[in-house]
Amino acid sequence: MRVLLTGATGFVGLNIVQALHAAGHDVLCHVRPQARRQYLDRLPVAVVAGQLGDVPGLAAAMRGIDAVIHTAGDTSCLPCDLPRLTETNVEGTRAVLEAARRSGVRRVVYTSTTSTIGSTETPGMAADETMPLQAWRAASPYGRTKLAAETLVREARGVEGIVLNPAEVLGAWDHTLQWGRIVLAVASGRLPFMPPGSGTFAPAADVADAHVAALTRGVPGERYILGGHHLTFTRLITEMAIVTGGSAAPLSRRPYALQRLEAQLRQWLPPLAPPAVDAYRMRVFGGHHLFDDGKARQHLGYGAQPIRQAIEACFAWYREHGFLPAAPDTPINTPQWKTA
Repeated sequence: MRVLLTGATGFVGLNIVQALHAAGHDVLCHVRPQARRQYLDRLPVAVVAGQLGDVPGLAAAMRGIDAVIHTAGDTSCLPCDLPRLTETNVEGTRAVLEAARRSGVRRVVYTSTTSTIGSTETPGMAADETMPLQAWRAASPYGRTKLAAETLVREARGVEGIVLNPAEVLGAWDHTLQWGRIVLAVASGRLPFMPPGSGTFAPAADVADAHVAALTRGVPGERYILGGHHLTFTRLITEMAIVTGGSAAPLSRRPYALQRLEAQLRQWLPPLAPPAVDAYRMRVFGGHHLFDDGKARQHLGYGAQPIRQAIEACFAWYREHGFLPAAPDTPINTPQWKTA
């Protein structure tokens, strides 16, 4: 199958490229002209440059394509970024769907997030795809724009749209420093804080395989949670310390509520330095947001490798690509946390 992939230079996108190639598919990656391609260029794929909102350009790239996997998106959780999120996540998806219609591409697999799905916020209780987004999580501009894009995909006419909802993704190729940022912090003994909540963690390689499976096994109009492991953050970080030989002891032992408040103040008061983790994400880390992937297991054959293997893959990739400091006291400079 000849597949066009958007967002191929990102963390999840690079894993999908690798999975598509391993499955024998012919891959064409649509990337922004200014995208950082140093990791993508190491993979055996064709690349076409273009803007996400350029329908004629997208349609031209899709000629002769059998299916599209649309992974490109903006992950900011900051309210001030809503216009940019809308342009990329909503209007960009609308353009991809219109280009697919014009080019006669029937199947579009869309990479969304569990940020569009409601949470029970109860330890040990997992939500499925039917749980509506509600309460404070519904105010996230990221969740709102991704949910709007999901609606476009699921209700698209002339296109078989399938939505995948990965939970917290962990694994190799994480050059944008999603959960890998914490792997690096633990490895260097510089964990900033210990979140008190819990979450659902999905190995990146398995998330990528699910995208490949959705090309042939996904049901049009459906959404599929890609999860795997329900873990407290304490348990996850302890596993990271075992794998990396680092420390799970946080640098700050101040009450988590106080650290959350500080993140809010730094976000609201421009003269202050921005928080390392945005206020919305700090609130997520303080709660319990678990998701049930039973539907993906049944329909897509989804499965999740042990979480330690995902951490090992992430750590090994960082070692191979020079992300680890030369000495334990060398600081690791990382950008602000982004939502997967």
